[in-house]
Amino acid sequence: MHLRFEKKVMVYGLSIAILAGLTFTIGQLLVENDNYVLAQQEQKNQTSIQHDAKGHESHQVIIFQNSSDGLKYSGTVTFDLSKPADVISFEEITDGQPANAIKKIWEVGDKKFVPTTLLKNVTDGSIDFNGSGILAHSTSSDIYTGSYILNDTAFSNNNSSSRGIQ
Repeated sequence: MHLRFEKKVMVYGLSIAILAGLTFTIGQLLVENDNYVLAQQEQKNQTSIQHDAKGHESHQVIIFQNSSDGLKYSGTVTFDLSKPADVISFEEITDGQPANAIKKIWEVGDKKFVPTTLLKNVTDGSIDFNGSGILAHSTSSDIYTGSYILNDTAFSNNNSSSRGIQ
């Protein structure tokens, strides 16, 4: 009976050591490659704010996922807005991308973003997205409100960094 207990302890101990080793190895590989992944779920109620892109100052936005230094996001946003708006994902233009080949560009400070309209003139829905961020955008200067649930994963993007876009 004592021998069985020792074997169980050894098997459990070995299993824990292997699991810890794998966890450390995977973490080390991600750090060594300067990559990381961050998953999040967020639920918020928000009032629209002035869009800070050049030429869009009279527009209103609700930011579901703001851009962050060196991150790209992939996920889903489910939303309910008090007034119709377009849902737009945006991608930062990095040094290696030709800006002149792109028709629409949002300039925010010294950063440039390419917007992609995912949904037009909607008040509610759910949409998958990939990009530096996603927001609800109204060309009207009227303030509106919205609630949303954001489920996304952030991935490092070593070729870019950005300040917030509103």
